[in-house]
Amino acid sequence: MISFDNIDKYDRLYALYLHYLNFAHNRVYYRNFYIINQENIPPKGTPTIVIANHQNGLMDALAILHTMTRDGRQPVFIARGDIFKKDGIARILRFLKIMPTFRSRDGNRDDVRSNVALYERAARVLKNGGTVVIFPEATHQHGHYMNTFKKGFCRIAFAAEELNNFQLGVQVLPLNIHYSNYFDFQSDLMVTAGQPFTYEEFFELYKEKPNDAYLALNAKARARVKEMTPDIDIPEYYNEIEALTHMMSEPFLRHKKLNPKYLPNRKDAAMTIISNLRQFSEEQESAFNMLMEQTREYTSLLRTNGLHHWVINRKLSVPRLVMRILLMVLSLPLFLFGFVNNFIPTFITKHFTGKVKDPMLHSSFQYVIGTMVTFPIFYVLLLAVVWVVSKNFWIALAYVALSAITAFFVHYYKVAFRKLLTVARALRLKRTSAYQKLSSLHKVITGTMERIIF
Repeated sequence: MISFDNIDKYDRLYALYLHYLNFAHNRVYYRNFYIINQENIPPKGTPTIVIANHQNGLMDALAILHTMTRDGRQPVFIARGDIFKKDGIARILRFLKIMPTFRSRDGNRDDVRSNVALYERAARVLKNGGTVVIFPEATHQHGHYMNTFKKGFCRIAFAAEELNNFQLGVQVLPLNIHYSNYFDFQSDLMVTAGQPFTYEEFFELYKEKPNDAYLALNAKARARVKEMTPDIDIPEYYNEIEALTHMMSEPFLRHKKLNPKYLPNRKDAAMTIISNLRQFSEEQESAFNMLMEQTREYTSLLRTNGLHHWVINRKLSVPRLVMRILLMVLSLPLFLFGFVNNFIPTFITKHFTGKVKDPMLHSSFQYVIGTMVTFPIFYVLLLAVVWVVSKNFWIALAYVALSAITAFFVHYYKVAFRKLLTVARALRLKRTSAYQKLSSLHKVITGTMERIIF
């Protein structure tokens, strides 16, 4: 295995790379990137372990990276060991300041034993006033729920204090990462920083019973992350509760006179809805079960008829639909220009992303392959071709700039087109029994939910 000595040493090339990564992540891939409670982040030079929920593959790590590097620090990440098996990939990950930790299912016993040395290396990063980032769940989740925490970060935390006679004062910083949409380009992302905490109350327990101290720190840490997370912890009704949060977040925020498009507001609304539904399930179990059955039937009918909750019982008019169609026809030339000039990098990105079986890794592949590789390379080649053909650099540069701008237009055009189809479908089905059933269920469900959350 390659050496991870000096992994926390400041790297100028890496710092330069971060500037490009920051632009591609915060200004291109995501529409809005919010950092909430940034004042809770310990100052640079404070030994800090960052822990967070894990849902969206590499994008979670990038969210933390862009949260923690605004003061010039270069945090060290701990990732699962199986991705380090090939030496070439391991060297790239080493450059990116990522160290491995091995689970028993990732490799042989020698790999797992090597964790001891790696934990000590991470502990030395903390001793030097560095920042270590780890996802205690040790795998990403497929939705808005939290898994159990593994003991790896606890071993690092106590090892760092033990190396310094329990005088280091390591801060544990809990973060929550939340997305408006896991998969879509130009969605919104937010990171919430909780209050950092120490764990000196477990030092004596660690000296006598290390495993009990690990469990105690794990419980404390998980509780701190959970209190910031929309955690749907009723697994048998996960889909129904998630559907209700999407359905009721906007009405809830409008009732509170808050902006429903602002992601931090939507996250707070989701947490309130989930909490109230959990309380409702405990206090009125039979009524809760009935609501879940109605929601299941409602979402099934939506899928069967190709509709979305926002179009049900909405005032729809044929003249407004015709006006939207006209606007889309008028803007079609711009869409076609963007579609043609971005077809090749889009096709390559989708081709490789489509081979990934885990949907929670799709946005990671879209970002790495598309935003970081295929689109930049394609635009450089396009600039060269147009420059040769036109024999004018400024014409070529303008052409490439327009191609890049219309890539965004193509995305939003497709979103608008899908909404247009949904509205047209709803108008066509409005007099059918299926739509009437959806309308009736929508009224019953929203009526129940309003009593629960208002």
